[in-house]
Amino acid sequence: MPWILTFCLLSLSILALGLLDTEIPNISLIYISAVNLVIFSIFLGVDYYRGRKYRKEFRSLERISDIDSLPAPETPYQKIADDKMEKFLKNHNELLERESVKTRENLDEMTKWIHDMKMPMTTMKLMIGDLNDSKRQEIEEEWLRLDSMLNEMLYDRRLSNISNDLYIENVEVEQVITAALRKLRVLCMEKGIGFNLHLHQVHMETDLKWFSFIIDQFIMNSVKYSENSDIDIESFLEGGWPVLVIKDRGRGIREQDLPRIFEAGFTSTSDHGDSQATGMGLYLAREAARAMDIRLHVESVYGEGTTVTMTLPKKNKFQHVSTM
Repeated sequence: MPWILTFCLLSLSILALGLLDTEIPNISLIYISAVNLVIFSIFLGVDYYRGRKYRKEFRSLERISDIDSLPAPETPYQKIADDKMEKFLKNHNELLERESVKTRENLDEMTKWIHDMKMPMTTMKLMIGDLNDSKRQEIEEEWLRLDSMLNEMLYDRRLSNISNDLYIENVEVEQVITAALRKLRVLCMEKGIGFNLHLHQVHMETDLKWFSFIIDQFIMNSVKYSENSDIDIESFLEGGWPVLVIKDRGRGIREQDLPRIFEAGFTSTSDHGDSQATGMGLYLAREAARAMDIRLHVESVYGEGTTVTMTLPKKNKFQHVSTM
């Protein structure tokens, strides 16, 4: 547009000379303006098409890391801009690398701290087992909460590198569920909670560690919000897809809370003052399930109970999951 405006001003000034100076033939000025117009039109066309591809790709950029996909610059201005962006990208990558190193160091320190905490936790568990008084159950419940929070921290740190941490194998479902129930044995006895297992699909192809973590979170939630009732756990094949269902008859989830239960930090609107809830367990479970291509579906009626359905990938899907 500045080029066009400048050309129009120059053409008008030439034509104005014919009005101011009668000795200059108007036809000559018109010829000059016409020739200039042809030359200028050719210039505009060449200039537009010369850098068209670069401009088009440049407008579609969304991240600075995408500038490597730009075609070679053609105009002097594009070359200057391209050189400048290359410097920006280099500085950006150097900054990212420094921050990544800091993050890895912090994660390593936090992971080491969590593992160091596990040793006294194990000792405490053995000491609690030797107690015989009425305080044993209360102390064991608090130990269970502390162990759960440490596990959430540990798996939260591992989540960023979960793709490198996955190992798909043939997992025995009953073994995973039994291990989860064993951790909650004292709490279940105190609250009068029983379990009905109907495991028709006894083996599933998945990652044992992360699958166990997901199961722990859902069973723990069922136990935490149930009282004097049974929890049904069922596994089966549905159209070739391995399915695991956990159904409780506990407090349930309000309809307005259901879409948000997997959000980080969300602890419900109905019992917002519950100091035991961290709002991270289900978030981590959902993220781990996504990484393993496990579909989660939750149905609940407040006051009646909650049903969690986990659909695992078919065997022919695991090549993609294990190599992602």
